[in-house]
Amino acid sequence: MSYDYGHVEVPSYPVPDPAAVIGPEAPADGWEQARGGRRIDCDVCIVGSGPGGASAARVLARAGLKVVVLEEGPARQNFRPNQQHTARYHMQEGGVMIARGRIGFPIAAGRGVGGGTLINSALSFRTPTTVLNHWVDLLKDPRWSPASLAEVYAEVERIAGVGITPAEVAGRNNQIVVEGVRKLGLPGGLAPRSTPGCKGCGICNWGCPTRGKASTNLTFLPDAVSNGALIQADTKVFDVRTAGGKVVGVVGRALHPDTGEEVGLVEVNAARVILSAGAIGTPRLLWHAGLAERMGAGVGTGLHVHAGSAVLGVHDDPVHLWTGATQGAYFSHPNLPGVLPHTFTAPPEACLATLGKVGPTLAEGLDLLPRLSGLIVLVSDESTGTVRAWGDGRADVVYDVLDVDLQRTIVGLVESSKVLFAGGAKQVTAPIHGVGFHTSPESFHAALKTRKVSDLTMYAAHPMSSCRMGLDPATNPVGPDGQSHHIKGLYISDASIYPTSLGVNPQLTTMAAGTLIARGMVGAA
Repeated sequence: MSYDYGHVEVPSYPVPDPAAVIGPEAPADGWEQARGGRRIDCDVCIVGSGPGGASAARVLARAGLKVVVLEEGPARQNFRPNQQHTARYHMQEGGVMIARGRIGFPIAAGRGVGGGTLINSALSFRTPTTVLNHWVDLLKDPRWSPASLAEVYAEVERIAGVGITPAEVAGRNNQIVVEGVRKLGLPGGLAPRSTPGCKGCGICNWGCPTRGKASTNLTFLPDAVSNGALIQADTKVFDVRTAGGKVVGVVGRALHPDTGEEVGLVEVNAARVILSAGAIGTPRLLWHAGLAERMGAGVGTGLHVHAGSAVLGVHDDPVHLWTGATQGAYFSHPNLPGVLPHTFTAPPEACLATLGKVGPTLAEGLDLLPRLSGLIVLVSDESTGTVRAWGDGRADVVYDVLDVDLQRTIVGLVESSKVLFAGGAKQVTAPIHGVGFHTSPESFHAALKTRKVSDLTMYAAHPMSSCRMGLDPATNPVGPDGQSHHIKGLYISDASIYPTSLGVNPQLTTMAAGTLIARGMVGAA
């Protein structure tokens, strides 16, 4: 690697006031308003209402521009406390997007008014200074410097109610990590999250049942709507229209959220279009719409995903890792730049499946289940992948895990096991073929050293860098201002524009990027 990925830097935060952060859900039109077709004229059309699209919509609407936000998912939150329901209504492609490669693994991406913020864990880390300094070197643009972004980060942190996870809602799983980190003298502890009203339910990834999480449908988007923005949900965009080298609008199909039945076409005419469909959805759309090859060789290439694995601790007493704040603790190891272990939070059935404790071993799994703690090891990946589109518009994702990332994952798992042992675990294991249970980090490491990529169970929820901003029109789909080098008025504002892997959860940086790009658009208007 040509630069140091650095370590997380967590500023001090005031305790956020939920009442000041979380407002009424943003009003949005759904399939009913698009029945029979709908045509809208506006200044800026934004495709996607997650952190990148919502933050941009807020800035542009406040500047007096007529903004239309199109969202594939439902107009209102539709949550039940089970994975199947969430996958159906609030995950792209029904939650079954799989990356093909040396090892297949799922990639999660949200949908619905609020996008990925509806179902993420709300972890809110700033991108490390060393990474941003490298971006400035690549982009030759001081707006992306740590000093410039500090003010933008502070603004979006205030809007999203970012604060340190309160101890009273952390739950024992997070407290085990905090205690282990303290005993080992490592940087870390309770994590910054955008959950000012958190009640510690532990089901953020299914959606927040208490309105404690400051998802964009409760923060940025109500602000945009109050300043004239229109949200049209239940609309899957399939075409981006251009004329004379300029963007002129988009077309989508309005779909019934329960049946998938098409009820009408939604046509939006706009001189500027922002694609904020995520690092899978945006390149997928560009390929499906026939624009990818016009925008250089970089559309859908260079995909990073933060693919990771987990280590589980076994304790004498109950832990119930599915309770307490979701992923509410973390640590950073001085010898592992770009590796960010944080709490593993999952429902009981996912824990059993992860360990393979089903069928004839179910009784053993049920005995272990309440006594498990866990850490996920997130690696700022050097591995890359590609995103294309199948003929029916679904994403075709290919990603190969390099050996260098496998080795960094293994070292991260070993260091995470030390934290769990220090926090009181008696044994550790991992969802890796042939590893088994161990009573020391040394034994655990010895078992891991011989493992291949194909032995791992991996998961990714942070796709990024698949439409990287940069100065070369031949390889970078957009410039440092987020605008296409080749199609005037076409912008991208989501995690796909990052020049490198972040090494931290991308939500906060995507909100900052959307704010920065939209400010530039206002200044250029």
